[in-house]
Amino acid sequence: MILFKGKALEQVAPVKIVDVLVSSIQMTATARQRPVTWGADFVRMTGGSRTVSIEFALLTENRDTRQTQLRDIARWAQSDEPGKLELPNHRGVYLEAICTALPDPSLRQWWESKLRIVFTTFGNPYWTRIEEKSCTCGTEFVVLGDAPPLMRIERTLLSSASNQTYSNGTQTMTFSTIPAGDMVIDINRQTAVVTSSGTTSSIMANYSYSSSFILPKLGAQMIFGTGTVKWRERWV
Repeated sequence: MILFKGKALEQVAPVKIVDVLVSSIQMTATARQRPVTWGADFVRMTGGSRTVSIEFALLTENRDTRQTQLRDIARWAQSDEPGKLELPNHRGVYLEAICTALPDPSLRQWWESKLRIVFTTFGNPYWTRIEEKSCTCGTEFVVLGDAPPLMRIERTLLSSASNQTYSNGTQTMTFSTIPAGDMVIDINRQTAVVTSSGTTSSIMANYSYSSSFILPKLGAQMIFGTGTVKWRERWV
């Protein structure tokens, strides 16, 4: 089955999946040109987005019923923000994608069997593990995969705390004050917020300018501090 935000396309309408095409991650080269001679001082490759094209047949002969089902499929696919897209033969992982193209049914050949929906990834083009792993800060853990994980640090403070530090031995983050509430430090987006009484507020104003944000990485590692480290492994 093809699931988007936990709901299967096959449950929305009587469709038959013809093909699912997942593109490779688009690679972008960043180079710094030499001022005098030919060539470049360095070249760095970065990953961009990828697309998922779903071709399907809608097994309905009645014209009016078919149009209703097409609208249901459009409502299933449309979203204001990226969601989890789970595909056949990729058990336990998902793509974070958003619908960028809806089916274009013909009004003349309304019975046509070949239709297509396109999803596109943006911020996270990797296959991401559905299962989230966690461990207490100060405990060694191992991150698998072949792309940096999605990682965050969570902590609940009953009262405000001063001079709080989190470090992996190389990078160190220091906050002058963390207010009471549920704290979340997003390692990938480099943000830190505290939620209290239903209100979420950024605490980046309390982030020390001499600090260096922890970078998500693969392999064995340890993050010192108070709280819980949570991560999802990713693959190309």
